[in-house]
Amino acid sequence: MANNYEIMQSNSPNLNGFPTDNSPSTQLKYDIVTSKFMTGIENHHKRNAPTSVENDFGLVGAVMQIIVALLVIVGAVVHWIWNRVQYKG
Repeated sequence: MANNYEIMQSNSPNLNGFPTDNSPSTQLKYDIVTSKFMTGIENHHKRNAPTSVENDFGLVGAVMQIIVALLVIVGAVVHWIWNRVQYKG
């Protein structure tokens, strides 16, 4: 059994510290390397993503809509209170 393992190891090329056998430790090593590589690619895409002016204008428009809506509501409440006070007096 041990002799077959040694023969298999000697026949498997070793590519700069990356063995090519199908052992669990080799699979784990490749999983870790792949995970780090994919994280690096995702970070690169996030850093180099173009900024969209449409998104910025959409956000500014939404904030302005909220402000206008609040002003209309406050104005309506003040008008309603003003009318109630005047009719009672």
